[in-house]
Amino acid sequence: MVTVTKSRRVTRRYAITKSDEACIEFDYPGPGGKRCSLPLIDISVSGLSFKIDDELLNIDSGTNLSPVVIRLGKCEIHGDLLVMHASPNSPNETVCGALFYPAKDADLLKLKSAIAGIEAVLAD
Repeated sequence: MVTVTKSRRVTRRYAITKSDEACIEFDYPGPGGKRCSLPLIDISVSGLSFKIDDELLNIDSGTNLSPVVIRLGKCEIHGDLLVMHASPNSPNETVCGALFYPAKDADLLKLKSAIAGIEAVLAD
């Protein structure tokens, strides 16, 4: 289930629950590093947040993650992330908020379509 959360951001963020198949994937550190698949917490047209564990403690504000893949079910959206914050959530977990930059126009269209689908479900 997806819910709307209010924040100081201009665009709405849509919370992703555990029942949804949604994650972010990237190699860390950098291309050729360990493949990471991390759960999404929320998503918007301009950004997202995700959970990391203690293995990735070097991710901090200003970290550029490239390339990344957002997976929403069977939909793959490619792009880059700029981490805006990394905030401790629990002793072994950190929440990262990041700006998302789609790789191509087609990726931006996929993201907008996915958000439109979420909004349509919420309107029912």
